[in-house]
Amino acid sequence: MKIVILGAGAIGRLFGVFFGRGGHQVILVDPDQEVVDTLNKQGIGFMEAGGIDPEAVNYVQTTAVHQAADIESCDLVLLAVKSFDTLSAVQAAQHLITPISPVVTLQTGLGNIEQLERVVARDNIIGGFTFMAATGLGSGIVRLGGTGKTYLGELDGRTGTRLQTVCSTFSDSGLECSSVQRIIGRLWCKVIVFSAINAATSILQVKNGQLLDSMESITLLKRLIDEGRKVAETQAIDLVFHDLYQLLFDACRRTEQNISSMLQDILAGKQTEIDAQCGALVKLGEQAGIPTPTQQTMLELVQLISKKHHDSMA
Repeated sequence: MKIVILGAGAIGRLFGVFFGRGGHQVILVDPDQEVVDTLNKQGIGFMEAGGIDPEAVNYVQTTAVHQAADIESCDLVLLAVKSFDTLSAVQAAQHLITPISPVVTLQTGLGNIEQLERVVARDNIIGGFTFMAATGLGSGIVRLGGTGKTYLGELDGRTGTRLQTVCSTFSDSGLECSSVQRIIGRLWCKVIVFSAINAATSILQVKNGQLLDSMESITLLKRLIDEGRKVAETQAIDLVFHDLYQLLFDACRRTEQNISSMLQDILAGKQTEIDAQCGALVKLGEQAGIPTPTQQTMLELVQLISKKHHDSMA
């Protein structure tokens, strides 16, 4: 299968490794010419979880391009860009997205599917998210941050041949994948949990697992989850994972040595996805008349910390 991955960040590279090892033709699209040149020259460098030895990096050959316009067609499009780049990335790649070449989103944030629908037909979108974790190292290397299942689902709840084929492509490439019906509710569960993890690790400057080291941080995380759950209820969201606390604990333990994607962005002086996570929950809460003071505070703190790091690196 010819798979186009929009975004050559940590998750884009990680899935590129698995698909490449699975025998598929992988093309990564990224606006950073340095990243494109590095990937074309050496491939994607892969390091196992906890790895620190440069000699332990294994390379998987791939192709990378600067713009999606350079690609004529494909069998599957994987959206792995940050939420704030969703619209521009899909607009540039809309010629690739058809009923037989759908786009799969693997982003952790609210509003991405709505952005996709501004450009492509709803029937050509497969919702998804993953509990795989990764850390980007340099321009073309990725280190596995933790393993987990990937969930895919048609937006209308169907479980037809197309979804099964895409899901099998993931599974056959070594990615644990399940096709599900209630994908939106599952996505909300992940956003509620990981917006808490991302914000807290970014402010405390710690790895995911360290959030469980004190009752103070656990209490903070639970308060964030409680507010997120209340917002979901106002939107009539069917939260499939009813025990969000357990989902939180499992996620922190499974990726205990991982630096969250948001903290990675802050340390690199890059824009974060806080607006699509805590920010989205705050906005929806305001519209529904539901107070989200903890979410609001985390949003503002992450924005301040992010600006401080960005300015110091300018």
